Amino acid sequence: MTQAKLRQNLSSNIKMHRKRLSLTQEKLAEKSGLSAQTINDIEGCRTWVSDKSLVKISEVLYTTPSDLLLSKDFAEITENAPFNADLLRLKSQLSNNLNAQIDTIFNEWMK
Repeated sequence: MTQAKLRQNLSSNIKMHRKRLSLTQEKLAEKSGLSAQTINDIEGCRTWVSDKSLVKISEVLYTTPSDLLLSKDFAEITENAPFNADLLRLKSQLSNNLNAQIDTIFNEWMK
């Protein structure tokens, strides 16, 4: 997959999730700690996003960084599903907790 395609996926998915939560670009920027111009540039496919920024955006949108990079076909499955912010928040929290536990176990194993 090319970087241009990833940018298009990211742009479309951020817009989709942002609109589902009734967030403006400015509100997403405020909640994620990024500038409104950065959000505008990412959604406009004019700039790439750092891994830290991608995580911040995904947390505000109650999704995962990988979900934001998926193609439209996968995003539509989420878009057409019944929306429940509490379930999405829980999914995100569980995913983050599981990743943290895996990292801890892996780091201990590598010692």
